[in-house]
Amino acid sequence: MQDNFELNDIENFKINPHVWLQTLLAIAGDKDRKSAAIQIISEQTGFPPDKVEVILATTISILLNDTRAN
Repeated sequence: MQDNFELNDIENFKINPHVWLQTLLAIAGDKDRKSAAIQIISEQTGFPPDKVEVILATTISILLNDTRAN
């Protein structure tokens, strides 16, 4: 997997919470995709898979709250 994004302008980097939420929900809803994503994130970050699952769930929760507020 290649990173195809550039974060040189990190101060102005923004995400679209609606798009990210839809994407993360699609990944989380598919057992195989979720497992693969957790494994890749775990390998790339050094976090154990159980911690990555917590981060994924927390991120989804934050994005849900953020998109509801808008």
